[in-house]
Amino acid sequence: MFRSLSDPAKAVIFYVIAFVMVFLIAANPQIFRQGSGAVSMMTSISSVLIMMLILTREGWSVEGWRRIGLLTAGLRGWWPAVLFPAAVLIGSAALLVATGLATFHGPAGEASALHMTGNLFFALLVSIGFAFCEEIGWRGYMLSKLLGLGAVTATLVVGLMQGLWHLPLMLMTSYYHASGNVLIVVPMFLLTLTLAGLFFGYLRLSTGSVWPPAIAHGVFNLIWGVGSELLTPDRAETMEYIGGESGLLVILSLIVTAAILVPRLRSFQVPAN
Repeated sequence: MFRSLSDPAKAVIFYVIAFVMVFLIAANPQIFRQGSGAVSMMTSISSVLIMMLILTREGWSVEGWRRIGLLTAGLRGWWPAVLFPAAVLIGSAALLVATGLATFHGPAGEASALHMTGNLFFALLVSIGFAFCEEIGWRGYMLSKLLGLGAVTATLVVGLMQGLWHLPLMLMTSYYHASGNVLIVVPMFLLTLTLAGLFFGYLRLSTGSVWPPAIAHGVFNLIWGVGSELLTPDRAETMEYIGGESGLLVILSLIVTAAILVPRLRSFQVPAN
């Protein structure tokens, strides 16, 4: 029955499974506590496995995994995947410090530079690993199923739906974006994820691989996390509204990026199934 469904219908079922999973995690924060976010990231890959190995059984052929971009490295997309998130977040942090909205302080402790570099590299691998568990669902499975909408629409829809998928954790627990007015934070977060969908989607479609968006996602998460440790804002809301993961500075950067990428995405030829 599920094998004969259209691609958009498969995308909807995938999303419902992932959303229900993350809702159940958020509804029981006492189980995973601070680990709720990391566990939530696993719901995307879990939904892919349920779809491809049980319901539609597309995963029982090499072609099924090729179609979602798993079997191609996409090496030419690795550099922009690293450099763009780094430029946006480091630039935002520098602007906060320059304007007095935040203070920079060095890492705590007296670890050697070599030791800190090793820790950062390990943290990067872990961050990319968790990001991959998300991206194989969003830019791998779901985007490939929605390309019939056109590349621009599909990337925006996937970005928005990824943002909505985060809302149970944001609204039902205190472990994710707990500072600031929810009526401001949530719209800014959804706008950020929607616009970021263009960048992540472009990496996926231009390389044929899910790895570049996974790398970009992982680098973004790592730098945001490190920056949160090294910056002391003048108030908590500064990071939520201006310089944080979905603050005004990131949104402005993504708007400029969208203006560059939309024409390129419009020229993308949707491959035949």
